[in-house]
Amino acid sequence: MSVLRPAITANDDDRPLDTAVRITSAARQLVRSEDLEEALAVAASAIGEALAGEAVLRVTATQHDLLASASGVVPPSALSPAVREVLSGPLETGGTTADPRAGDGARGILLESSGIHATCRAWAGVGRSPGPGTAQRTVAELLLHSLAQAVDRIVTVDRFRQNEANLERAVESHRLVGQAMGILIERHRIVSEEAFHVLRRASQDHNVKLREVAQRVIETGAEPDDVVGRP
Repeated sequence: MSVLRPAITANDDDRPLDTAVRITSAARQLVRSEDLEEALAVAASAIGEALAGEAVLRVTATQHDLLASASGVVPPSALSPAVREVLSGPLETGGTTADPRAGDGARGILLESSGIHATCRAWAGVGRSPGPGTAQRTVAELLLHSLAQAVDRIVTVDRFRQNEANLERAVESHRLVGQAMGILIERHRIVSEEAFHVLRRASQDHNVKLREVAQRVIETGAEPDDVVGRP
């Protein structure tokens, strides 16, 4: 006598495959992401899906201390004090914690991964069920590691762009000061050191940046002491 197996709908059968596809897509997005908020939202969504819970992230770097969910960066007030405490507290062996949002033995999983510049934590409540298996946790850990690498890359690129912008401003300031000095040298028949001293004195006496003094001299043709009071 044959045994009839329970019917499985197409949707039920496809669900694990759909989840795997979405997680793989998220991992690829993290590898190419150039936007920090987008990376956090993608990682939170994928990690939550891997752990079968709602994931919340905390990312700390030199200039950042951010909390995020699948919807993106969230203010601290959007999370309960208990959840914030879990994300800031010690990492227990195995990463299993009590779920601060629920009682009756509900549990959560806390994971951590660090890069060169960033430390990333992910917490997800998994209820009272046995929770995700080793494979699911490994996927979540790999996603969190990918996030840490993405944050490192984004922070490095941002620093490079900031340094590049600072260099461009320095070069432009040098050009403006040199041009203003040329105006003063030609007008007063003085040497370059004297012209620079005039500009610097006006800058210091009136607490106006040297670059700004030079730019006003160029634009108005007036003397440095006369232009510092103008808007």
